[in-house]
Amino acid sequence: MSTDKPCGPLRHATLVVADATPMIEAYALLGLIASAGGTVGEAQAHAWQRPALAGCAVTWLAAPGAGPLLRLIELPAAATRPTRLSHGWLALEVLVRDVDALGARLAGSAFEIVGAPADLAVSPAIRAMQVIGPAGEMLYLTQVKQPVPPFELPLSAELTPAQDLGALFIGVMSVPDREAALSACAAMAPRATLRFDTRVTVLSRALDRPLDHAWPVATLQWAGRSLFEIDAVRDERVATPATAAPPDGLSWLTMDGATGMHELAPGVWLEGA
Repeated sequence: MSTDKPCGPLRHATLVVADATPMIEAYALLGLIASAGGTVGEAQAHAWQRPALAGCAVTWLAAPGAGPLLRLIELPAAATRPTRLSHGWLALEVLVRDVDALGARLAGSAFEIVGAPADLAVSPAIRAMQVIGPAGEMLYLTQVKQPVPPFELPLSAELTPAQDLGALFIGVMSVPDREAALSACAAMAPRATLRFDTRVTVLSRALDRPLDHAWPVATLQWAGRSLFEIDAVRDERVATPATAAPPDGLSWLTMDGATGMHELAPGVWLEGA
């Protein structure tokens, strides 16, 4: 998957869901506005390697004055995919203006809070919470207070008062093999690559590991202050996709500079913008 221009930034995520209505209602709490996107054409469905999506309705969700964050494709037969229990895209890390205010707003909502707002171990300049949405998708709602070198990250102060959510800036994947995923991404020429072990509390809780368990992780820095995080997850309870096609639920991410539609790791699909 070579490219002639730098890859990045991330644009949006696509979710294949049985019913878009609960998603629209849930994400309205996060300030996202829905707009109709027509239906999926047959050629496009084949390009996505999901021919059954032809004719399905598309809905876009976006913050005021911003580009789309989520694309919902409504397929009545779609199943919910719990991302912590299956390899593929694990989470969407989204910039937020005030994570504590969002935490209070989401209490008792359609989002399951699996991690209350807290400063991250990597830096107190990053404060985040983790939630599960109606299609099993996980969001890391992240407030970045100041630069955190060596990472190139957007800052929450850049958001307007009308924007509770900003850009999708990190795609987090769950894979059985960290090095294989890094190798698959190498042709896209990331700006920087880091390997380290760290706590991933939402995984440890879901898989009954000690909360201080260190998971093998890697990050890939892309242009436009976007990253991939690769979490190596080996556990018999975590399923590997049975078919070589984008899954239901949190299905694929779209990124500038990438080309075509590719599977970077089991269940981890990336579309070029």
